[in-house]
Amino acid sequence: MGRVWVVLSVLLSVVLAACSPGVGDTGDATSATSDGSGLDPNDGAKSGSRLKLTWYLFTDGTKQWSGMYDAQNKELCSPYYGAWADGKVYCVPQTGGALVYTNSTCTTKALEYYVDSICPRDPSKYYLEYAASGCSSVPAHLYLRGAKIAPATTYTKLSNGTCASNGAPQAYDAIYALGSEVATSQLVQLSLSAPEGSGRIGLRYYESSDGMQFPWTLHDNTLATDCYTNYNTPSSTSARCVPADSGFAYYSHDAACTQRELGVQTTCEQPTYAYPESFTRCPYDDTPYYTLNAVAASPLYEAVGTSCIAISPSSGTSYYTMGSEVDLPSLTRTVDTSTAHRVQQAHFTTPEGLRYRDPYALYDAQMATECYPATLPDGSIRCIAEGGYVSTFYANPGCTTPLDVVEVYQGPSGCMTPAPPAYARKSIAPEPGTCTYSTEIHQVGAIRTGAVYAGSPGSCNLYTAYEGTLYSVGPVVPLTDFVGASIAIDTH
Repeated sequence: MGRVWVVLSVLLSVVLAACSPGVGDTGDATSATSDGSGLDPNDGAKSGSRLKLTWYLFTDGTKQWSGMYDAQNKELCSPYYGAWADGKVYCVPQTGGALVYTNSTCTTKALEYYVDSICPRDPSKYYLEYAASGCSSVPAHLYLRGAKIAPATTYTKLSNGTCASNGAPQAYDAIYALGSEVATSQLVQLSLSAPEGSGRIGLRYYESSDGMQFPWTLHDNTLATDCYTNYNTPSSTSARCVPADSGFAYYSHDAACTQRELGVQTTCEQPTYAYPESFTRCPYDDTPYYTLNAVAASPLYEAVGTSCIAISPSSGTSYYTMGSEVDLPSLTRTVDTSTAHRVQQAHFTTPEGLRYRDPYALYDAQMATECYPATLPDGSIRCIAEGGYVSTFYANPGCTTPLDVVEVYQGPSGCMTPAPPAYARKSIAPEPGTCTYSTEIHQVGAIRTGAVYAGSPGSCNLYTAYEGTLYSVGPVVPLTDFVGASIAIDTH
């Protein structure tokens, strides 16, 4: 499958929890005031008395959501972890570490952290313990990190209950006692609102009792499931809302591998819909979604390359073939055109009046490309151009002359050649003995017509892009050409 642009609300929280700077790096912000258009400039988002929203504040005046801040506990938090074992959702601070034991019966818990010898970082203040729930696991307990300890041996409890020795901790291991449990009453509880809106698509908010409200997900009232926006290219003017309650149909029910089939462990909840694997679909074709029909476990096939191979069903797995194709709702996607800002927001709308801000993508009008807030090696934040990625191969048969190219996936034979991205990002590893990765943004040049090689001087082979096209890498674009930003806490 090719690249598809997907906007999913939870993705925002993943980025924020991992990449937001510490509280000390944030400033204060106030909620935006009306621009006279009659539209809510915050698109329904508002802070509460305790749970505050944080924002990317761009130097051109644009504001984009960043995350949440617990003003009582004085730390960033996120609802990304989902519902806990008690069925409730909480705004959880950043967590880390791995659970180990310090005795051979696996009754004394401890926390293990990896410490890089060159680039050490402070271990996370909290550890989140999960509990089994069906075929997955959910958050169950939040603990503080205790004092550092030095056990002679650590142990791991295996899935069958056996306590296995890990041996002595290595030089890169830091072991800490498990601290006291943080009661959920010390966290902000969130609830997901009923869908708002009069049309087929409604908007649901995460809300807290202190008045915080944050647009979280869309909901398809006809299919009775939450859904997320899906569009093909940054220039797309329409999007579909595809069901979140869906599975990936990888197997097949026939010897030609044309009747796709979904396998679900019997301990898991069955999804209502599924989308099939396809080796002939082009990158910008819309993926179809189907209802499900339960079928016998046999026959069962798997596509391997150009072959369709019979396989044995797994015990404890239920199988479903595709039923009727589902009609998905559509939305209009529009990039703002404010002349007061260079960085523009994008919105999804429906004829019934729903207006939903794209929580992730922004558009740099000067660079004519989508951009995303990124923290750079020097600690600054800029809206960096989104596009391709630079890969390094070789220009000669001996694999001694490095060559940078950008590979753009086209899809199977017969698919149209997609327009190449205007920009591509190159990640540069740290110099020996240093910690900082560097980032370069390059213009993307013309199609690469010469030979490209991959491997090493001892094993160098001609490289051919798989169902794609190689492009040359153009000049570097100075990072200072992109709009800067800071993260601020809403004081409203």
